[in-house]
Amino acid sequence: MCILVVCEPNSTPTKTDLHNGACSNPHGYGFAIIAGDTIISERSMSAKKSIARFLELRKQYPNGYAMWHARYATHGVKNEANCHPFKVGNSDLTYLAHNGILDVTIEKSDKRSDTRVFAEDTLPLMGGVSVLDNDTVWTMVSKWASGSKICILTLDPSAKHQIYLVNENLGTWDNAGIWWSNQSHKRTTYTTPSTVWQAPARDLDKAEQLAYDYALKHYYQEEGEEVIDLCPNCETLVDMHENPYYCNMCEICFDCDTSIIDCLCYTPDRQWSSKKDYDLFSSL
Repeated sequence: MCILVVCEPNSTPTKTDLHNGACSNPHGYGFAIIAGDTIISERSMSAKKSIARFLELRKQYPNGYAMWHARYATHGVKNEANCHPFKVGNSDLTYLAHNGILDVTIEKSDKRSDTRVFAEDTLPLMGGVSVLDNDTVWTMVSKWASGSKICILTLDPSAKHQIYLVNENLGTWDNAGIWWSNQSHKRTTYTTPSTVWQAPARDLDKAEQLAYDYALKHYYQEEGEEVIDLCPNCETLVDMHENPYYCNMCEICFDCDTSIIDCLCYTPDRQWSSKKDYDLFSSL
């Protein structure tokens, strides 16, 4: 999925919205901010650190365009090197982030993501960011990336603009001057008393309603049978009997509500075979 957030000058997303976007897209984070005559860009596997750092720097440099990205991996390994945004070519003047899947050729031995290959190889071979000033090329790239959204921030003197937002119409601008590539930062809020579910705060689409109905039906079953719950972060159906500690989808700890990368409740290099095993280890 991924989520790409683009900020107009003097616009900043809320910490809550960024956190929610990170919960839905847990495989790495990064940002780029135009700060005068330079672009500040950082990447991290920690959502907490990335969000805090982005908001800190955005407060210092509010007058330029900015973008923040949370990754949901489809191609390439899950590491910091594959976090967005990427330099276009090897230039510190241009950074690119993307939401979707790009039709690029990736060799089996290449551990890079599709976006990284496009930024480091494909776009530079086309002529760099300035080639997007050509209306024909712009149309071609927009159609080629159909279904995807690409943002490029640049201070390249050969480019006419500081920002290029490919397939902008596929995302949404809010009233605060923030563009969202999708709505994965919006959460469903509900409470879960011991055996009683409260309806979600917003209307659900058909697929979400089916998932909710299923979770409601299976929320509590007789002892010895599976217990199905909804992850409070990404709303994925979770078999609590199989894994009662963290969500396998968004990798958020059920106890402390942070990523298992940062969580102190869970040890990533140990897979608990049972609650008895977990309790035994915790007592040591």
